[in-house]
Amino acid sequence: MTAQSPSLPDDAVAPARSRARRITGFVVSLSLLALAVAVVIWRRGDIAEALEHARNAPPWMIALSIVLPPLNLLLIGSSLWFITVRYGRVGFGEMISLVASAWLLNFLPMKPGLMGRIAYHKRVNNIRVRDSARALGESVAMSAISTALLLGVALLLLGTTSPWVVVAGSGVPGLVLLLLSAVLAARSLSLARLGAAMLLRYLDILVWIARYALLFELLDAPLTLGDTVLVTAASQLAQLVPFVGNGLGVREWGVGIAGAASGATQAVSLTADLLNRASELVLAVPLALWATARVARRLSRRPQGEVSAAPQT
Repeated sequence: MTAQSPSLPDDAVAPARSRARRITGFVVSLSLLALAVAVVIWRRGDIAEALEHARNAPPWMIALSIVLPPLNLLLIGSSLWFITVRYGRVGFGEMISLVASAWLLNFLPMKPGLMGRIAYHKRVNNIRVRDSARALGESVAMSAISTALLLGVALLLLGTTSPWVVVAGSGVPGLVLLLLSAVLAARSLSLARLGAAMLLRYLDILVWIARYALLFELLDAPLTLGDTVLVTAASQLAQLVPFVGNGLGVREWGVGIAGAASGATQAVSLTADLLNRASELVLAVPLALWATARVARRLSRRPQGEVSAAPQT
């Protein structure tokens, strides 16, 4: 006679399956990242000249590649702040810390950063889970719209070689969004905040484009605006893949495929995004660690159920 294993209640099955999917996603993402590194090492002879070009690059280019990732965190945090304050009281500095901390924790299995930020908003800021999810959906939609706007600009400027025309063309949607925000501000504060969030999301995408343009330039494989936008779009889509934190592994291969389609070799394209990851380690990760400690201190000082009184800056 064999012992019967107790059956799980129905409400425990779904979380268990979700946990299994997230852990599987984490393993797959690490495998893809390891494969990308292996391909770059295996084809190091093909990228020797590109790496030599990067080593001899001007110091300001190296410095810029390190400064831009924290700027992305600031822009994303600012955009989310404008969205989230429509649902509850959240301090600006508080939101920046939450976003930086969540970004770092999302590299771990189960994406604890995202879940932790939603739980924090519920406990500290008295924001319902439903509203936090709605704010996240609005932010993702704004990112998609921003990418689509730049893809439109890239198509209009196809074949243009003048950097001034490219910069001006990329700035037009930003100016339109700025004017739209001003018009919305005259109608209601809530609409004005949405307009500001959209503008900041567009600026965030511009910074991502600048990062990839810089990295491919460092590797002596410059891309046109259209190709850079294509690579950036692939990068942004990879970061939306469920159960994969921050597009780990998926983003590298998305950029590798898009870069190869744009004229660069796959090895150079993979190297570009691996360098992109490496540049995040210099400033973005230490700042995120500091932000995580700041969030943890605030949680430890706030009893369960206490509602935030005033925004923290």
